[in-house]
Amino acid sequence: MRRFVTIVVVGLIAMGAGLVWMQWDRAPTVIADETSPVIGAAAPVRLSVRSPGPGLEAVRLTARRGEHTWPLYERLFVRSTWRGSGVNECVIDTVPNWAGLGVGDGELEVELWASTYGWHLWRAEQVLVWQRKIVLDTTPPRLELLTSQHNVRLGGVELAIWRQSADAVQSGVEVGEYFFPAVRGFFADAQLTMGLFAIPQDLDGTAQPRVVAWDHAGNRSQVAIPVVIQMRRFAERMLNLDDDFLARKVPEIEAANQLPATGTLVERYLRINRDLRRQNETTLRQLASKSQATPHWFGTFHRQSNTAPLSSFADRRTYVYRGEQIDRQVHLGFDLASIKASPVEAAQKGTVVFAGNLGIYGNTVVVDHGLGVFTLYGHLRAIDVKPGDLVERGHQLGLTGETGLAAGDHLHFSVMLWGVHVDPVEWWDGSWIRKHLLAKIEAFPRASVSEGQGSP
Repeated sequence: MRRFVTIVVVGLIAMGAGLVWMQWDRAPTVIADETSPVIGAAAPVRLSVRSPGPGLEAVRLTARRGEHTWPLYERLFVRSTWRGSGVNECVIDTVPNWAGLGVGDGELEVELWASTYGWHLWRAEQVLVWQRKIVLDTTPPRLELLTSQHNVRLGGVELAIWRQSADAVQSGVEVGEYFFPAVRGFFADAQLTMGLFAIPQDLDGTAQPRVVAWDHAGNRSQVAIPVVIQMRRFAERMLNLDDDFLARKVPEIEAANQLPATGTLVERYLRINRDLRRQNETTLRQLASKSQATPHWFGTFHRQSNTAPLSSFADRRTYVYRGEQIDRQVHLGFDLASIKASPVEAAQKGTVVFAGNLGIYGNTVVVDHGLGVFTLYGHLRAIDVKPGDLVERGHQLGLTGETGLAAGDHLHFSVMLWGVHVDPVEWWDGSWIRKHLLAKIEAFPRASVSEGQGSP
């Protein structure tokens, strides 16, 4: 009997200990996203509160300055079982309405309070489980647009000049989903900023460019750029594909780009014409995401000597095989033909940033002319330069060929603005460069010109 009582007592003690362990309070832990010490009006506050055991009872996020406290977030968790809420994690992702709460800019303490359904030796209210000191800055940068005439053709380029306050850390021109970075430090007035921007060929006359700027806290300002967009119709062209072309080109491009040779020739061609083309444009965007601060394009761009155009900018191409349409793509550049293996000449002074195979473009050279302007030379049979080379206008870059998706010997020539293809015709026209670009630049005093930088 005594042994039975002992077993019962031990069992009860074990059950009690287990119950206490299940219900005893464990301090919540907090995982916070790394945030800037400066918070803007639209900056989110992200935290994760975790509490094992019976679960959370309440969480409350506040901001405090001196004796003033403002509620930023609060959530209560209702008991769902005898143990508690069963909620062991609460994710907080909130953008506080600082203006609505009446919180002015300045230093704040952001604090997180929490309570659980666990047992306590002494019943406690919510306890402080996390705090961080921040600086609230909800004032966006100031912008003042200084240029007024912005007339641009679809697929063409324009220039805007504006003044921005010193707290702006990033700015540029947005056009739809496209972003064209600003250029700073070009003018004597450090707050004067300029941005070349395009109305890309895949947009329309409703496009509304705007200057945008952000400060360190993420506050954003924007000013619409008044613009007159000249609409145009791009050429429609039909390209007939035959078995000889596919049998010659598809394996060549697959081998040069380590592509799988699976499927029919037509399926493999479409993988090149669609997927590889898209990958190549992504590569060009990355290549052109950084540009020299030194501009070299103050003169007319040289057009390849003794050539005739085989196509124009932004042709809408329909690809036909055995009488059936199999694809449609936009041809982003000019095809220029002369005699076979003609010297390929640099359009303007600049620095070579790419020289090698580039998918559908075959052997390719890309030159950075500064301030976001780049030129591309594709389908070359030979390349005579390497990345880092400084080339002059007219410098030989290589020889024309038919590498990549070229059906015959010619040069594919593109002008790009921060990786976005634009119409080369404008850059071959000295009067266009002067009217749309240089006249605006020359209206403002320029910063000291460094050696070799050139002048308008």
